[in-house]
Amino acid sequence: MFLNFNIKEIYNSKNGRSFIILGVILLAIGVSCLSKKSVGINVFSWGISLAFLYGAWVNYKVYRGLNRFSNKTEKNRSIFYIVAFIAIALLLLLFPEVVNVFLSVLIGVFLLYKQLIRFLKFRRYEGYLFGVWDIIKILLGIMLIVSPLFLARSLVSILSIITIIFGIYFLSLGIKLLNNRGF
Repeated sequence: MFLNFNIKEIYNSKNGRSFIILGVILLAIGVSCLSKKSVGINVFSWGISLAFLYGAWVNYKVYRGLNRFSNKTEKNRSIFYIVAFIAIALLLLLFPEVVNVFLSVLIGVFLLYKQLIRFLKFRRYEGYLFGVWDIIKILLGIMLIVSPLFLARSLVSILSIITIIFGIYFLSLGIKLLNNRGF
């Protein structure tokens, strides 16, 4: 199967309606995710699960490419990655908020742990200053533990705004292409 992508023809006037439809869909998704954070968390988690499913597919192709002379550790590693990626994708599909809460708490504990280790390591030195960036990391870690969906909601807000911007761009591009059609 041969795929041919002609990028020069993408800005053709016959694609104007497609750009308008894409822009409206992106605007609807962006506004919906921005107004309802739980919907945004679900959409965000489903997108990440698609990335993990793609990783499982790539590892499956690698596994199929290994011949009978490959060592057993490579084959076992490929099988482990396939199973792990599929398991993570299923968890993100079925329990998006639980996984986001778990990851937020885990990241918060990790940030606090790293800052505690750093403080204990450098407390004996006279010239060591506990800087502003270190305090920001501690506050972020505490915030992630106290309010676990803080990170997910922040990312959803940023991604929703980016989606709205792309929706406006594609909508205006489609209108421009339809208006520039020769009569």
